[in-house]
Amino acid sequence: MRSLRTLRVPLFVATLAGALVVWSPEGGSATPAPAERAVAWDVLAPPSPPSQAPTPSSSATLRPNVDRKAEPRAIGRCDASAHSHPFTIAHVNDMQARYTSRIQGKSRWAYVAGYLRRLKDEVPETLVMDAGDDYEKGSIAELRSMGESTRQMLQAMPIDVRTIGNHDFAYGEAAVLRDLTASVHPVLAANVAYADGTSPFLPYARFDVGCVKVGVVGLVTQNYGADDLPTKAPYDGVLVQDDRYDEALGRVVRAHRAEVDVMIALDHLGLFEDARIAARVAGVDLVVGGHSEDLVKAPLSVVRADGSRAWIVQAGHYAEAIGRLDLSYFPQERRLAIDRARMVDVTDALPVAEDVADLAARLEREYAPEALAPIAFARSEIRIRAMPDLVFRAAREAWGVDAMLIGRDLFWDGLPSGPVTLQRLYDAVLVQREPAGTSGFSSLHVLEVTGAELANLAGKASGGGRFAVFLPSAPSPTRTYRLAIEKRALTFPALAFRGAPTLPEGRYAGEMIDVLEAFARGRTRLGLGLD
Repeated sequence: MRSLRTLRVPLFVATLAGALVVWSPEGGSATPAPAERAVAWDVLAPPSPPSQAPTPSSSATLRPNVDRKAEPRAIGRCDASAHSHPFTIAHVNDMQARYTSRIQGKSRWAYVAGYLRRLKDEVPETLVMDAGDDYEKGSIAELRSMGESTRQMLQAMPIDVRTIGNHDFAYGEAAVLRDLTASVHPVLAANVAYADGTSPFLPYARFDVGCVKVGVVGLVTQNYGADDLPTKAPYDGVLVQDDRYDEALGRVVRAHRAEVDVMIALDHLGLFEDARIAARVAGVDLVVGGHSEDLVKAPLSVVRADGSRAWIVQAGHYAEAIGRLDLSYFPQERRLAIDRARMVDVTDALPVAEDVADLAARLEREYAPEALAPIAFARSEIRIRAMPDLVFRAAREAWGVDAMLIGRDLFWDGLPSGPVTLQRLYDAVLVQREPAGTSGFSSLHVLEVTGAELANLAGKASGGGRFAVFLPSAPSPTRTYRLAIEKRALTFPALAFRGAPTLPEGRYAGEMIDVLEAFARGRTRLGLGLD
């Protein structure tokens, strides 16, 4: 998810579908498209390798063999004579490839892995869950490796079960199937399938955590379009997502509820949908969520109309926190209780998994060797409002463009004064491939227009200051000009222009990071600053 920010509210009360939804600080119980190509013009020189999606291979040869009758996975040991059975759930979500983020010089993900490993040593009956969006908006190494560095990092993490998020489809079907085929843990999605009804995902997995039989159902949110809004279009044109979440969840719960003690929805839907499915689907005890990136410090309790209860948890984003639930199951009463719930901040106070830290460093050296090295220098701070001007200067120098239209809201940050690393440059212009399997919705395309057409477009540019427009002085009506335009506005002209004019066909030029990197390196070679 892009725009939603973490929710930090101590108390929240609402009704939803006849259910009472409350924030509670205490524990409780619950009843049971084709890839764009870089422009091949002589004046356009995107850096190598260009940031473009891979062409999907034949799904017939890549689809993993999903075992729909997989045996339960045993975690920890069972003392059947005990009156209650304690166990722990640890959960993360929306880590978004933030393994290049460093704590005391080591990858942030290495501290997540270190804590989870220690927790599993101390409490063997621990189930680690990941609610999706592990890819995109993080490491420049991921972008340059087309997702491969994140795939390898994920497999090094002590995760027991994972659902997939919308950003995890970013590099297309082939990359998703490569991830699934190589995964050492189940990857769940009960509401994603090919048009023929087959699916590369497991809808459900069971874990025997100590003496407690735990069922887990995965659910995934919608694809996002070039306007950065949800769309019903299939992921990469082939993987169809069903947004009838309560129906998809209900089918799986009804099929497996009798065989488990605790039923969990592991979803990437967002907090509102978490509450909605918890209220509507009987038999769900816990919702472990993601997508809206909310830091739910105390479990959200949902009391259904029949008096049964479910809990909702979510752990923020960017691997900044790990959720931990210490629970007890009472078999004779068929009752689940939360003994303690907490958020564990990811800091240098946690143990570090040295092998994961080494892996992150190796992958960065392999795919983005200068990620953390300065490639440019800014004499003064470049504030976020000045970033469009920097991109225009870069596109004019590298691609020979004469004009540009770009959203002011596409930038995540400005740039500090002093040395600027490649990763820091990327942090300011993060790529989100939307729709999945294509270029980023903020990628740049180049159109050839006459001066008259350019003046007409400039006169229709709208958006209440949302878009920055750069024009040549006194354009000649008959001369041909090159206009750089962001993909979002090119695909949906009504977002940027009054009257939604028909635009000439544009050619993909590159992501903003492509042209900014080339510009930064060129300025440095000349001994010049970015500004």
